[in-house]
Amino acid sequence: MNPAPADLRLREAVSDEDVLKVMVVRGIVFIEEQDVDWDGEIDAFEAESIHFLGEADGQPVACGRLRLMPDGRAKLERIAVRRRWRGRGYARAVVRRLLDEARARGARGTYMHAQTYLRDFYAAFGFRAEGAVFDECGIDHITMVREDD
Repeated sequence: MNPAPADLRLREAVSDEDVLKVMVVRGIVFIEEQDVDWDGEIDAFEAESIHFLGEADGQPVACGRLRLMPDGRAKLERIAVRRRWRGRGYARAVVRRLLDEARARGARGTYMHAQTYLRDFYAAFGFRAEGAVFDECGIDHITMVREDD
């Protein structure tokens, strides 16, 4: 895999300002572009999640979050890149950062609910599709699983 793009500043969102910037990215991508309802996008897991923010050109442009699950695995969620900044490797950088963080926190495998059109993208990271396609917030998703390295 390629290294993270040099112009992307990717970090854990720990300040209130950074978390707000994460919500801006999610709002633009999921609510505006994909027509997800606000109450479907913001959920009860925000406080327990580990959020990451990517900035470029002085703008919040990418994000993702990680949840450590009771079964010992980590769940990757809310991975998004604003339209203008797509095609630059930012999503790959976010996924790699989430996987690195999951490993560092002792997760025993990772999984996600991926939009079906991204199946091949996530397969490049070692994820495999599991189960049937299902609806989540009006969008077709598939569970994708990645075993420990």
